[in-house]
Amino acid sequence: MRLKGQGAKGRGDLVVQFQVEADRFFRRESVDIICVVPINLAQAMLGSRLKVRTLAGKHVVLRIPAGTQHGQKFRIAGQGIEKGGKRGDQYVEVRIELPEKLNPEQEAAAKAFAEKAGLKY
Repeated sequence: MRLKGQGAKGRGDLVVQFQVEADRFFRRESVDIICVVPINLAQAMLGSRLKVRTLAGKHVVLRIPAGTQHGQKFRIAGQGIEKGGKRGDQYVEVRIELPEKLNPEQEAAAKAFAEKAGLKY
């Protein structure tokens, strides 16, 4: 931003620069807002409901259907940036997080599931 005649001793221009820091949760793409939300394997396989924060600070309950895939995006209409009389959307991208270690009982259950589902491991 240039402020004419506001420089040192009233001569010249004063130039002000703004730097906007990235948000930890939200990312902007044009007028749309993107956020990444972690879910667990059970939520992805069986479906779930998630409470998701919007840019305005409100919370919206988002239905995650059974069979949701890693990286799948869900749209919350009208929760993006307003520009030129139009408002963008908010997209929620799910990231499926798996446990790093299983105890013996959990490992046996995972193997039993894989065998019943015909999955190789």
